[in-house]
Amino acid sequence: MELPDLHVHSTHSDGEMTVAEIARLARKRGVTAAIADHLSPYHMLYDDDAFDAYERDVQRHGLYLSAEYCIGETIPVTPDRLDRLDFLTGGLHAAPDGTGEKVFFWSDKDVTDANAFVENYFNRIRETFENEPIDVLAHPTYLPLRLMGHYDETWTEDRVRRLAELAVEHGVALEISGRWRVPRPQALEICLGAGATFSTGSDAHHASNLFDLEYPYLVIDELGIPEDRLFRPATD
Repeated sequence: MELPDLHVHSTHSDGEMTVAEIARLARKRGVTAAIADHLSPYHMLYDDDAFDAYERDVQRHGLYLSAEYCIGETIPVTPDRLDRLDFLTGGLHAAPDGTGEKVFFWSDKDVTDANAFVENYFNRIRETFENEPIDVLAHPTYLPLRLMGHYDETWTEDRVRRLAELAVEHGVALEISGRWRVPRPQALEICLGAGATFSTGSDAHHASNLFDLEYPYLVIDELGIPEDRLFRPATD
């Protein structure tokens, strides 16, 4: 079974490769790929004009068109533009800790209350699933750097199951991330048992990790995740 890489970043946000370069390498390696650049106020893809240029570039090179918006932030383009995507990705990149202070996932800031942070994480995901458009949840269960060493303590069986059941209820695929190697196998097994569907992506920003799906291949094989539980973009 060949897995698609449905989460690649280009120079339209914070990636180092152009869409043309990614498309050339995808053809060379025989990989089905989607560009999912950051659609947010923190990157260049922050308004309708930037989105339109992005759309033209990706479609010109024959790749799937996605975008990764920041959960908890205002989506900076009109809804009709989101409808033109092959699928929409949402990623949570920050959440409040126990004191209410926003903690970005890739900072090394201490989190004062890990349990409160993960509950805030879950609540933001729930609000998004209930109120915003989303097809794929990027890097689910990833935590700030200081918390990843406590992954199993914070992502308890009950929390993982609640997340999976919420995704199933709203028809959202959970990404198996090659870059961040989440969800971890035990969490994935719980999600599988809850009936979840899974997407696969490298979250590549550089040529060095482009199409790196080693972890998705490993856990899909290890857990026996069937092909009909893997998300594929709709084709015309």
